[in-house]
Amino acid sequence: MTLELRQICLRYAKKTVLNNLCLTLNGGAIHALLGENGAGKSTTANIICGELKPQSGQILIDGRPCIFNTPKDSIDSGICYVHQTPMLADSISIKENLLLGIKKEYRQNIEKVAGIWLPGVSLQSPAKNLAGGMRFFLALCSALIKCPRLLILDEPTALLDREQTLFLFNNLKALASEGMNILIITHNYEEAVNFCDTIDFLEEGRLVPQKELPALTEKIYKANKDSSGYRTNMLDFKLENGKITLIQGLAEDGLNELEKIVTGMDKGKNIWWKPFGRRSQIAIIPTDRKFVGSNPNLTIVQMLTAALDMPENQKPVAALKMIKASGVNIEPYEKCKNLSGGMLQKLLFERELFNAPELLILCNPLQGLDHNTSLKTCSRIKEAAKAGCRILILSYGAFPPQFCDYYYKLCKGQLEAA
Repeated sequence: MTLELRQICLRYAKKTVLNNLCLTLNGGAIHALLGENGAGKSTTANIICGELKPQSGQILIDGRPCIFNTPKDSIDSGICYVHQTPMLADSISIKENLLLGIKKEYRQNIEKVAGIWLPGVSLQSPAKNLAGGMRFFLALCSALIKCPRLLILDEPTALLDREQTLFLFNNLKALASEGMNILIITHNYEEAVNFCDTIDFLEEGRLVPQKELPALTEKIYKANKDSSGYRTNMLDFKLENGKITLIQGLAEDGLNELEKIVTGMDKGKNIWWKPFGRRSQIAIIPTDRKFVGSNPNLTIVQMLTAALDMPENQKPVAALKMIKASGVNIEPYEKCKNLSGGMLQKLLFERELFNAPELLILCNPLQGLDHNTSLKTCSRIKEAAKAGCRILILSYGAFPPQFCDYYYKLCKGQLEAA
């Protein structure tokens, strides 16, 4: 399949997201679309997969114009999109997840695809048992079972360690060699250079000459793990006023479970933060910012003020203050689905810090952020610490430990002071 975008435009009230974008992707190759947060990468992917409609321009497949009114139209044309945050049903088995929305003629592909991408994993086991990287591979299997001609992956290595990243791209190269067209949405310049056949750089909704994107830090920690994963045991770590505590590890070592415990999502655990004050004094930004920290169908005002204890007529004013403080150029009554990852991150920070919390819990705060947004996020965290807030950061490895006052490694469910 050859995909061509001609003069694609998409504008919101205060922002032009895509400005006469022209892009051609030929089959049999891995393509990278690079750019900083807010450049329009995910918007481009959402237009290709039918989740957004451009205001002007054309989409062509093998030279023929196509109109995608819904994601189903895109899928029927042979396009599949794997989002950065896997959307899985945890209450059912892995195989049942793979059967969701699958036409009968594709069901025969399940065993073959899962055998390649989920080696050694029982399809009868619950999806909730899969850790971060394997959750991505399950979502990828759901797409590949449909035999796509164009596969779009949004920040696919965000939850993967180095070994899993190599596994991913080695298998993607095999798919490309068989003729599949693969588009990687990323801000990781090094991965694009090392693993992709072509690179297009997006800046303010236009393609620009290629340039290198700086990295904030290298992943400095890789823990031993096995396919069974680890549970967190009794953990002791320091949280002090005005101090930043970092816990780094992999999902397989218990970081996902630890996030559920410290954020209160695991209802079976005691609420460990009670000594720090009321729930209203605890600010939380979860790893899944799009669907847990927010919701694409909410307006900006609703997302920012739903939990505020104030009269309804005062909430728009509060929302405007948060929007201004974040520096995000968006109208308060636009939908959250119009936000890029970096824009959503900035707004969530202002929302959670609005009431001057005693404790701020940040889960993978730099995940999916470009260099400049990462630096601004670190600066915002430091400001909160200087104001006296206790800060706990859980990270797979992309957060600089030298920035923190206390640093722990999570390995096989145990904490080690670093």
